[in-house]
Amino acid sequence: MTEVVSEPVAVRVGTSGMPIRVLWRGHDYEVVGRPVRWVDRTPWWTWTAEKLPKVVEQPMWTVRLAAPDCDVVQADLSVTGGDWWQIERVRN
Repeated sequence: MTEVVSEPVAVRVGTSGMPIRVLWRGHDYEVVGRPVRWVDRTPWWTWTAEKLPKVVEQPMWTVRLAAPDCDVVQADLSVTGGDWWQIERVRN
């Protein structure tokens, strides 16, 4: 099941820029496996002159997160600028 959350998170990255830890909802998650980098594109056909998107292409990472007291979940993280990250979707 996919849950859309769109919440800010604290992300620690390694020297390569890949996420290695995520602090979300009071849990410190370790990124397990290899994160996958991709780009989410805003559907241009939904634009109107009154409502142009702030971002056309959004850098994203799909990661698997594990915490000692939780099951492993898959999550999509967006890089919203600088050190700001957001968790967009979570799948069990």
